[in-house]
Amino acid sequence: MNFEFNEEEKAFAESFRNFCKKEIEPNSVDYEEQGEIPRAQFRKLADAGFTGLLHEEEYGGSNASYSQAMIAQEILAETCGSTFFSVGASAGLFGLPIKEFGTIEQKKKYLPDIIAGNKIGSLGVTEPDAGSDVGAMKTKVQTKNGKLTLNGQKTYITNAPICDYSLVLANYFAEDGKDLGLTCFIVDMKLKGVTQGKPMKKMGLKGSPTGEIFFSDVEISPANILGRVGRGFNIIMDAFNRERLSLGAYSVGVMAACLSESRRFSRSRKTFGRPIYKHQSVAFMLADMLVKYEASRNVLYETAWMMDKYSEKKEDGTKHSHNGYPVDLTAKTATLKLLASTLAREVCNLAVQLHGGAGYMEEYKVARLYRDIKIAEIGGGTSEIQKQIIAHSEAKRIKG
Repeated sequence: MNFEFNEEEKAFAESFRNFCKKEIEPNSVDYEEQGEIPRAQFRKLADAGFTGLLHEEEYGGSNASYSQAMIAQEILAETCGSTFFSVGASAGLFGLPIKEFGTIEQKKKYLPDIIAGNKIGSLGVTEPDAGSDVGAMKTKVQTKNGKLTLNGQKTYITNAPICDYSLVLANYFAEDGKDLGLTCFIVDMKLKGVTQGKPMKKMGLKGSPTGEIFFSDVEISPANILGRVGRGFNIIMDAFNRERLSLGAYSVGVMAACLSESRRFSRSRKTFGRPIYKHQSVAFMLADMLVKYEASRNVLYETAWMMDKYSEKKEDGTKHSHNGYPVDLTAKTATLKLLASTLAREVCNLAVQLHGGAGYMEEYKVARLYRDIKIAEIGGGTSEIQKQIIAHSEAKRIKG
């Protein structure tokens, strides 16, 4: 395998990094204080090519590879976690399921504005009593007199207070009460009966608003069903695969930021007459951080490479293989997320420790990174869920 970036990818990375340093990083503290990312930033990121990387050209995208998309995501995460999550939830968690499972009409209606940053999307899965346990979901769509009516509540939803649309997973029931299974619905926030809650107070990512969405007798058009009826769980699991890949990039980007901040601080901070990086204890911290970063980054780009190579099904229906084993992209992305999020938390801890008392002060970026990284071990399925996924895959491999 060759993970070296080609000339096009290198040029894009340099251009996008310059954009982030100019347009994103100087405003990152302001976003935290404001509690949201301005819509103008969504449009700027669209103009920079970020939001359309994994989307089709006919809707404003660029059909980029997952490898190139991870380059951009890593850079954005290094710059501002709140921007990463809000913009990523819109173009990724909302937009990509429509790209993968939507009708031509749905793609034409929603994707151009999402990719252009004119509209903001969200993904509504989690409920007060249903997080990892999707089977406990209570939100439902009931057919009455030929009309579809949505009732329920979603919580801990990125962009909920500011989004224009949400992709909502709900139990779907026919007129006679028959359970048609979990189904995805594209819901416009302007519909009567939809209420968007206020932003929740969070430990980290304070510039990316998280909240609740309430549905009370919301009339849904059948044209807004995404994919096949009863296949909503599969659509969401596909979305989670991509989210785990992105959370791997986020974790790697945060580690890169920790390294950069720690190198700068250890060069300028002096104790006992010399820069602290010359003290063995600090040098060992930097070494540990670098090892964790490099290991995670290698798995990130291997996973992106596998997503590019194996995400399309073989025409003969057989499974792809890699190094003699069947490719299980779900287990692979779970492995990446578990590894990178765990090591990123450790790297953030080391960065704060290296900064000493300064690391505990909000004026230093490492304090924000320390708060912001915890979500990587929770979003897209907790670390415990990732272990279940990996263990299940390993059991199938052992069984043969």
